[in-house]
Amino acid sequence: MTAKRGRRSQRSTASSSSAPRRTLPSYRANPCQQINIALGLADLDTGAAPVQRAALAEYLGLGAATIGDCMTFLADVGLAEAGRGQYAITERGRAFAEAWRRDRAQARLVLRPLLGAHWSAAAAAAHLARGPLPQEELARLLREGLPGVAVRGQYMVEWLDIALIVERDPQRLEARLRAPDAPAPPQNPGPDPENEAPDAESETPDPQQERDQGHAAGTGSHNVADSVVLLGMSRAEIQDLPDGRYTAFLEGILQTLRGALAPNA
Repeated sequence: MTAKRGRRSQRSTASSSSAPRRTLPSYRANPCQQINIALGLADLDTGAAPVQRAALAEYLGLGAATIGDCMTFLADVGLAEAGRGQYAITERGRAFAEAWRRDRAQARLVLRPLLGAHWSAAAAAAHLARGPLPQEELARLLREGLPGVAVRGQYMVEWLDIALIVERDPQRLEARLRAPDAPAPPQNPGPDPENEAPDAESETPDPQQERDQGHAAGTGSHNVADSVVLLGMSRAEIQDLPDGRYTAFLEGILQTLRGALAPNA
């Protein structure tokens, strides 16, 4: 099984190098939560058989839709291998998971060549060649021509920062290229993913993410928030929406908020 998995990984790597896909991180979870998915996959993958999506979702207390949506990006950067509803950790993914729990500065060095081979690294280098850019502008440029909500571009910038491809200035809210030989900073890049709170800067409320975090927190058999109706739909109904309708639902919330906050004529 291990040998077959290695050969499959080499084939997918060769294929992606000849025709890389322009993927972005999922909007359903922020980068630290996505990293937590990779850690959970490393915990469950014994090498004997692929990890089923349902088992990983139950282990992490997340929805299956969130797992599936996040896994596409994790696979494209080489942390995981993704099949139809089943996944496996790669050798580099396991090395990253082990380092992340032990020494995050070292983990960022493990992640650096993986994100360096992703299309976003070359795109960011081109956009930042003349100097720093506002983080929101770099996020917009990286997302240009790709589907999805704006927060996906923001999450891409955060992944590049964690992987030491770019560095973000929290005071000036700018992003710049990191020197190739710059050492990894000793500080942690953000909160621990296992205790990560909802991202307050998300473009739109994410009911799926809120539901997932409620399960992870172990709130008991009855959660008062589960009875809340949003735009005529319960949280269970929202969770079961397919990706296309889910995106449209979020865009509807955004339009509603814009209309409510617009100044009166």
